[in-house]
Amino acid sequence: MRSYRLLAASVSVAVLMFLVFTYWYQWSAKLLSPSEVNAYMATIEAQIQKPGAQHNLYALRKFLEEDDGKPVYTVNMYTFNEVANYPKGSGFSGTGEEAYDRFSSIMIPLMIRRGSHPIYGSSWADQANSKWDRIVIVRYRSRRDLADLFATDAFAEASMHKWASLRKHDRMLVQALHIPDGNLMFGLMALIMGVMVYSVGRMRNNRLQQFGA
Repeated sequence: MRSYRLLAASVSVAVLMFLVFTYWYQWSAKLLSPSEVNAYMATIEAQIQKPGAQHNLYALRKFLEEDDGKPVYTVNMYTFNEVANYPKGSGFSGTGEEAYDRFSSIMIPLMIRRGSHPIYGSSWADQANSKWDRIVIVRYRSRRDLADLFATDAFAEASMHKWASLRKHDRMLVQALHIPDGNLMFGLMALIMGVMVYSVGRMRNNRLQQFGA
């Protein structure tokens, strides 16, 4: 009977993990309304991003107004300054790449809270055929999540590191099929967790039986 309970607990853990991760990854809110777009844009336009306003506000508004509720991917291409171009008195220094890594360390937690994350990054490029030092592809769960991230004070403050790091940059916004599918990855993670719970439980039961408990 104890084995059945252990198996049931393991399956329950696996199913719960799968549901939680799927909700986090595929959660979708209603489409952005015109009033919500205006509110996000007002917040973003009021931010002070050193060394200055760096958003293409017209393109960003159009992007939010065309919200379709689907995930969106950004393909980001960067060339770094040899020495980070921080404003005087910022208290920061280092190479452009180091400055960008500071930006990333703040950005990634902000993205994860919104079901978004980098899916690819490379600090190597064929310099004979490419002008870029790094390429990063990021999945955003929705345009709402991207707007919500842009509107945070943490993002505005972290932007100082981004703009200090970059000599050139370019970005493409695309919609794509993520391979492998998120459900497949989460299903595998849930299965592994369920097996771990079952294995640990079996070991514990065996030890209890060994000592006559």
